[in-house]
Amino acid sequence: MNRNDMLRKAGLTLPFLGAVLVAYTTAQPVPTDSAQIGAQIVAQGTARGAVACSRCHGFDGAADGSGAFPKLAGQSPEYLEKQMRVYASGERKNALMEPIAKRLSESEIQAVAQYYASLRANSFAAKPQTSELIARGEQIAKVGDLSLRVQACESCHGPNGFGEPPAVPYLAGQYRQYTSLQIQMYRRGYRKSDQMKDPAQNLRDEDVAAVAAYFEQVSRPASK
Repeated sequence: MNRNDMLRKAGLTLPFLGAVLVAYTTAQPVPTDSAQIGAQIVAQGTARGAVACSRCHGFDGAADGSGAFPKLAGQSPEYLEKQMRVYASGERKNALMEPIAKRLSESEIQAVAQYYASLRANSFAAKPQTSELIARGEQIAKVGDLSLRVQACESCHGPNGFGEPPAVPYLAGQYRQYTSLQIQMYRRGYRKSDQMKDPAQNLRDEDVAAVAAYFEQVSRPASK
């Protein structure tokens, strides 16, 4: 092939490639605002290897009902952002979340947090617990227990455990298994908090179960 033939072929090929690229970018729109980016990460993950959040937490932020993963819908965005940052730094220990958080950029963390914070909080029906267990949990939640040197949970987590945004998460409607596990994590030092140190150490295992069961059956008001 002589030089003129090569130039002529290139002249035909370049417009064709350009048309292909235009068609591809048209078929694969790139999210531009935070809401779109957050929804895409939740649904699909990221190119850097962060898996889709919906695998564990659900696209609706209600998780799968097992209690292994927390509800995130309606949680404050500031709280969610902070938790992803402490996962990424290793300050909060979790074998699943640490590598995921490390693969998210700061803007992606903010987008995911904003997405889940914007959702209406839906809940699975709580498994019935004994009235004695619920009563004990309510006592600790609303009054505390002076003999155990434990203050009322609601003094930090707000009336009925609805949370105190931006820093303090809601407990109302959260899965009892997850709430119990987190208290154990504080007790063992895998999570750190000056406010949670004394309750985690002083509550007996049966009290932890009672508090978690009580808050699980508290209905949260519809969020935005």
